[in-house]
Amino acid sequence: MSDRLCVSDLEIWTRIGVNTEERQVEQRLLVSFSLECDLSSVAEHDAISEDFDYAALAVSIRDLGLQERKTIERFAQDIASLLLRRSTAKSVDVTVKKFPPLGVKEVSATIVRLKNH
Repeated sequence: MSDRLCVSDLEIWTRIGVNTEERQVEQRLLVSFSLECDLSSVAEHDAISEDFDYAALAVSIRDLGLQERKTIERFAQDIASLLLRRSTAKSVDVTVKKFPPLGVKEVSATIVRLKNH
């Protein structure tokens, strides 16, 4: 079985950037994530469990955004660690999109992490 819980484009405002000047102002990021997990109990009982309460996970991810970082890769790693800690997911995919003024629409980093058993 390979069920997935997915959240797309969660808006986060945070201070992020390699240079100090870039971190002076909050920037908008979009975070998407998916959890590979068994959703059969949620579907059967028509009720969410604490493991898969995506609203609570979104709040926790926004709280992570309160910490300043240099790279979206580090932020994605921190989110993946949080999701694996807070759920029974077997694996997580996390994408963080940033909108730098470089003449490009967006820059993103995607990471996939497996739960260590």
